[in-house]
Amino acid sequence: MGVAGSVEGMDDGRTAREEAERSGVDPVQELTPRDSLRQFRLLPRRKLPQLPPRGERWSGLLRPATLVTVGIVGVLVAVVWIGVATVRPSTPTTLDGVTAEASALVDQVVQTLDPAPTSDEETTTVQECPDGTADEQAVVTRVLTPATGFEPREWAASVREHFEAEGWNVGVETVGDRGGVDISLLGHALVPVAVEVDSDADGAVTVTVTSESRCTSSAA
Repeated sequence: MGVAGSVEGMDDGRTAREEAERSGVDPVQELTPRDSLRQFRLLPRRKLPQLPPRGERWSGLLRPATLVTVGIVGVLVAVVWIGVATVRPSTPTTLDGVTAEASALVDQVVQTLDPAPTSDEETTTVQECPDGTADEQAVVTRVLTPATGFEPREWAASVREHFEAEGWNVGVETVGDRGGVDISLLGHALVPVAVEVDSDADGAVTVTVTSESRCTSSAA
């Protein structure tokens, strides 16, 4: 028993000494509570990933393809976020807004009349959206009497040339045997404009410009 106890005591002494040397504590000095806490860890230490030596293969998350993919995804996320934060919608969504948009398109067509018409009457009506929903749309109509010397077909040609130069889709069709002309226009806003040039038996010419607005569910 005495020999065994002596050997066990020596083993315990060597263990304490080795632990003290491993932790950087002077083995001659007694371990303080702070030193004891330093030796106690809930989780083992983990090494951070390191670049492999030159000539060795990449592995895990440090592969070049993985790093490049992560970088590209980060750039795309940043671009989308900046776009969403800076871009503001320009398409009107209220009834007043879509009415003003249609009226402005009609104005662009009317301004091509030179000289200015002798009479100009504008009306705006609100109707149900033709797609059968509960939405509404505005119909802006202007009826004009052109000045003396107005030539419908010459004006239609000038309208086509003017708006096609701006990238609009323009269609022109002659109607009847009294010089009537129908013009259809569709610009970048994708809101159609229709023009009808007609004359009565006495030769009086009337120009009617109509635009049906977008459909909207907001009356504000």
